[in-house]
Amino acid sequence: MELFAQRRYYFCRHCGAFHFLEAPEIDGLEVLVRPADARACPICGQGMSRSLLDRTHDVEHCERCRGVLLSRRTFAEVVTRRRAWATGPAMPPQPIDRRELERHIACPVCGGRMEAHPYYGPGNVIMDSCGHCDLVWLDFGELRQIVDAPGRDRGSKTGPPPTYDDRLPRGPSPSRPEDDDENPSIDLIGWLKTILR
Repeated sequence: MELFAQRRYYFCRHCGAFHFLEAPEIDGLEVLVRPADARACPICGQGMSRSLLDRTHDVEHCERCRGVLLSRRTFAEVVTRRRAWATGPAMPPQPIDRRELERHIACPVCGGRMEAHPYYGPGNVIMDSCGHCDLVWLDFGELRQIVDAPGRDRGSKTGPPPTYDDRLPRGPSPSRPEDDDENPSIDLIGWLKTILR
């Protein structure tokens, strides 16, 4: 098994098994539904769950390898908010593993090849993205690596806090303005009725 120390898991390239060094954590993910016709995870092939990230953002997530498929816009919002409200010590970024640039995965939506490239923000992460579908794939631990990287924006407490922390109240943040075109939210009940039809 190969150790991915920065992301805290082992991966076996022979059989595709994952072993996580810490107890399972949801890392802000809340599974909503496990559709029978779910898209296959681009890493391990298991059907992905429809989930909420930070109780706000609709994403697809693999419960086996813990990767997340999300829109580029959602990725930017989550990174900005989580970094602004980060409280723990910053972790020095590790060097980029150049082998990850050679990985080829298919977009779960269009089937085209996702581009593996360095994330040009903090954290020294190689991320996969589909320009056609405007989607980003994050392996387990990459979001945490980005949030924990040092930078002036980290801990600035700008904007409303993320809602993945169980100590925060459930539901919409009272500081969040009512829905408008610039600040969309999810009608969870309506969304569930739509996908369960």
